[in-house]
Amino acid sequence: MGLLDGRRPLIGYAVLMAGLAGLLFLRPGLDSVAWAGIGLLASGAIVVGIVRIRPQRSGPWWALAASLVAMMLGDFVYGLVTPDGDPPALAQLSYLAMFPIVAIALIGLTRESVFLDDRSRLLDLLALGTTGLLASWVFIASPRMAGGGMTAADWSMQAAFTLGDVIVLVVTTRLVTATPGNASAILLTIGAAGMLAGDAAYGVGQARGGLQPGGPADAAYVLLYAAWGAAALLPSMARLTAPPAGPVRPAREPVHGLGMALLLACVAFAPLVLLVQALTGGVHDGPVIAVASGITLVLLVVRLSDAVGKHASALRRERALRQAGTVLVGAADAGQVADAVRAAVRTLLPEDAPHDTVVDFSLTDLMPLGELSAPRIQPVADIPPLWSARLAGHDHVLVCPLDAGVLYVAAPRRDLVTALDAVSVVAAQAALALARIGLTEAASRRDSDEYLRAVTEHGTDVVLVLDDDQRIRYTSPSVADLLGIWPTPFATLREIVAPEDREQVLRTVERARAEDRDGTRDLWSLRRPDGTRVLVEVIFRDLRDDRLVRGMVVTLRDVSEQRRAEHELLGRAFSDSPAAQNRDSSARKFH
Repeated sequence: MGLLDGRRPLIGYAVLMAGLAGLLFLRPGLDSVAWAGIGLLASGAIVVGIVRIRPQRSGPWWALAASLVAMMLGDFVYGLVTPDGDPPALAQLSYLAMFPIVAIALIGLTRESVFLDDRSRLLDLLALGTTGLLASWVFIASPRMAGGGMTAADWSMQAAFTLGDVIVLVVTTRLVTATPGNASAILLTIGAAGMLAGDAAYGVGQARGGLQPGGPADAAYVLLYAAWGAAALLPSMARLTAPPAGPVRPAREPVHGLGMALLLACVAFAPLVLLVQALTGGVHDGPVIAVASGITLVLLVVRLSDAVGKHASALRRERALRQAGTVLVGAADAGQVADAVRAAVRTLLPEDAPHDTVVDFSLTDLMPLGELSAPRIQPVADIPPLWSARLAGHDHVLVCPLDAGVLYVAAPRRDLVTALDAVSVVAAQAALALARIGLTEAASRRDSDEYLRAVTEHGTDVVLVLDDDQRIRYTSPSVADLLGIWPTPFATLREIVAPEDREQVLRTVERARAEDRDGTRDLWSLRRPDGTRVLVEVIFRDLRDDRLVRGMVVTLRDVSEQRRAEHELLGRAFSDSPAAQNRDSSARKFH
C-alpha cells in the first residue's frame, strides 16, 4: 500500500495528461484550451513534487515550473490564431522568455549538484558548441534557405530556437551521464529532446505552408510538458540538487589561460558576425546572432562568477589559516586550541551556513583509531552516539583526527566539500599544537619533579604527589626513614600504610578532595613494618589545576618526638603546681 501511495500522484498525473493530449488531437479546435491545461498540469506537477519531496535546493525546480508556464502562455496565444496566420508577437516573446528561465534552472542544477567541482568544463563545451552552431547556420544553412514559405528573419528565429534547444539537451544529457540511473534526469533529457524535435517539426511545417494542429510538432511538445512534470514527481528529483555521495574530488582551476581565451573568442564571435553582415549588405540573421551572443555572454558571466567566488573563498581560507596558525602557536592548553579551531572553522565556512563544531578530547566515545587515519565527510548517524545525538540537526559531518581527540564539523555537505582542505589543515595545526603542549608539560613536570627531588632530598619531611586516581607519582627519599618502606611503582597512598590505618587515610583523602579550601590538615598514627608507631602530621594541598604539578601534594611530618616532649613538659608543669604538692603531702600522711 505504501508503494501505491507513493506512485498515486504520478499515476493521476499520467491519466490527466493523457486526457488533455487526447483532447488536443481529437478536437483541434480546442487546442488553445488543451495547451493551457497541459501547461498548468505540468507546472503544477513540479510544484507538487517540490512540496512533497522537499529537495535540498528547490530553486532550480521552481525555475523549471516557471519556464513551462512561459511556454504554455505562448502555446495558448498561438492556439488562438488561425493555422495560416503568423505567430503573434506575444507568443514569440513567451517562447523566447522560456530559454532564460530554463537557463536559470540548469545553472541551479549544475551549481548545486554534481557539477560543483567540474562545471567549468561544461561551460567551455557549451560556449564552443554555441559558437559552432552559430557559424554553421550563418555560413552554411542560412544561404541555402532563402526560398520557401519563410523569410530569412523567420528562418533566423527558427535557428535561434533550435540553438537554445541544443544547449538544453546537452546540459540535461550531461545530467544523465553524471547521475547514472536517475529517472528524473532521464525524463528531463527526454523532455529536452521533445522540445528540439518539436521546434524542428515546427520549422518544417512552416516551410511547407503552415503548421496544422495535432501534428508531429504538437506530439513532441506534449512529450516535453509530460516528461518535465513527471520528473519532479519522482523521489530521484531530490538527488539532482543534492551533493554527490561519492568521494570528494579536488576542484579544478576555475579559469586558466586557454579556457579564458576560448571563452573570449566565443563571446566575440557573434558581434563580429553581426558587424560583417552589417558591412556587407544587411543583417539577415539577427535573431540567431542575438540569441547566440546572449548565451555565450551568460556562460562567460557564470564562468567568471565561479572564478571570483572561488578566489574570494581562497583568500578567506588563507586569512583564516594564518590567524589560526598564529593563535595555535601561542596556545598554552587544550582549551585555547579548541577555541582557535572553532574560530577558524567559523571563518572557513560561509557566513550563512548553519554549522556546529565539536572538539572532543575525552576519547571516551571515540571510533577505532584505524577509521580516523584521514579527514572524511560522512553521515552524522555514523559517528559515535554521544556526538550524533548532539549534531542530529545536520545530515553530514566532517571528521578530522587530532593528536589526542577528534574534530567534528557538522554543516551542509556542499559547504563541507568546499572547506574540506582548509579544515584539514587547521586540524593538522591543532594536532601539532596539542603535541607541543603535551611535550612541554611533560618536560616541565619532569623538571619540577627533579627540582622538588633536589630540594627535599636531604629534608626530613616527606613530600608525595598524587595523581587523580590517588597513585603516587613522586616520593621524596625521606619516606623510607619515616615509614620504613619504599613505595612500589604505581602504588596508592592507601597501599603504603598498614591495613588498620587505611580507614583514617581514606577519610582524610576524601575530605581533602571535597573541601574547597586549601591546606587540609590531619594527624595520623601509622604503624611501621617493625611494629612501632609514628605520629604523623599530614597536610594536603590540591594543585591539580597547576599546569606544572597536576596533582595533590601531600606533606608528612614526624611529630612523635614533638608530642612526647610536649607531654613531658605538661607533666613537669603539673607536678610543680600547688595542687600536685598537696596531693603528694596527703598521700604521704595517710600512707
